[in-house]
Amino acid sequence: MNANSLVVFTDLDGSLLDHYDYNHVAADPMLEQLRSCNIPVIPCTSKTRLECESLRAELKNTNAFIIENGAAIFIPHTDVAQAPAGCHSDGQFYIKNMVPEKSHWYPLLERLQAHYGDDFITFDEVGIEGVMKMTGLSHEQARLACSREYGEIFKWIGCPEKYTQFKQEIEAAGAQLLRGGRFLHLTGDTDKGRALKWLMTVYQSQTEQLLVSVALGDSHNDAAMLDSADYAILIRSPAHGLPLISEQPNILITEQTGSEGWVEGMGKLLNTLSIEMD
Repeated sequence: MNANSLVVFTDLDGSLLDHYDYNHVAADPMLEQLRSCNIPVIPCTSKTRLECESLRAELKNTNAFIIENGAAIFIPHTDVAQAPAGCHSDGQFYIKNMVPEKSHWYPLLERLQAHYGDDFITFDEVGIEGVMKMTGLSHEQARLACSREYGEIFKWIGCPEKYTQFKQEIEAAGAQLLRGGRFLHLTGDTDKGRALKWLMTVYQSQTEQLLVSVALGDSHNDAAMLDSADYAILIRSPAHGLPLISEQPNILITEQTGSEGWVEGMGKLLNTLSIEMD
């Protein structure tokens, strides 16, 4: 196997970014090596488009990205010869919507507020200042985090018994509730794994070389992505247990957490596949 066959999909918070302070300094040298070898690193995250675009600029990343737990996929025009089926263009990216936009869920959100208003809080409710307090993000980072286009973020503060009923009502409406490292994410019927598979099909159609997918993640909402990749790297978390995956024979588990674990996992994988970096 050579480096050009690899496609890397990565969770951000708790994986490429440290769980508590969102730092990625430890991963920067590895990211530069991957970039020099033309190995794409594709963020696959619960974050919003605006958050991803800001972080991509910071990381000097020009690859595709997947937002809001697989809700939409953004492919740079330079990555493909023509627009993939089912995509629209904004002039810079071909965009594949995997679920309806957030407005589709407004009636559901209103019903949930009426029945469970004291049991959860959302980013919309608390606003930018509240998100800053809940996450430790800066004002600008919190503003970007509030720009959700396809779903909503919850923090559950009610009892476990009511949560079960809450989740059932969401699923009965055709939505789903995913558990991330800190929060719950209401979204449509998709996940990071389906987004990974769709994008890999697009990229494979562009080349005769067999492509190999690698996924890195630390949380429950990464499980489908980790199961769907050819190789999975589970990054330990200082705050919760490893994601539970069931269909993945090729697993590496790190000892380190956050960006240090990310580097450890990528290093182990490259060594396992006998891929030498420049």
